[in-house]
Amino acid sequence: MPGGLPLDVFPSANPFSERLKMSRLFDPVDAQNLLDAQMAAMDTRRVPLPQGETTAQILEISFDGGISNKNGKPWNRMNAKLEITDPEYVSQYPGGADKLTTTLGLMVDMDNGRLAVGPNKNIRLGRLREAAGVNGKPLSMLQGQFIRIAIGHKPDSKDPEIIRDEIIAYTKV
Repeated sequence: MPGGLPLDVFPSANPFSERLKMSRLFDPVDAQNLLDAQMAAMDTRRVPLPQGETTAQILEISFDGGISNKNGKPWNRMNAKLEITDPEYVSQYPGGADKLTTTLGLMVDMDNGRLAVGPNKNIRLGRLREAAGVNGKPLSMLQGQFIRIAIGHKPDSKDPEIIRDEIIAYTKV
């Protein structure tokens, strides 16, 4: 088969099987009604999370990487997906959700395919692990831990009219 293995070998990688699964969520008549329904204009920008401090749980850890467009050097980032369920904090966000999610992205130093350790290496990651009570343990131990976070606002780097939220600090609960 040109181009490698057939898509059905890896069902999760097959975009058609994913589309088929999603299409089963709707009755065909209801799907057509959704397509034909008159709709009000939808928001095109996400409302930033409120500024302030709250508690968050680390749901999952993932990694990204690539080559910088500015200097051509490789970069690596660890992402911690956080869930906020503090009712007082969540009630400040429009939409009536019972929980909010955000991502804490940390640029990480690598050494031959491993996270670098030592003086001035991965300080922010070390602080996160310390805040979660798992410094010196496997990164997988971060999942499920609670941390205290502070959320601030900043203008978007390309469009200052857009306000982004960001996690500006984190510590132990």
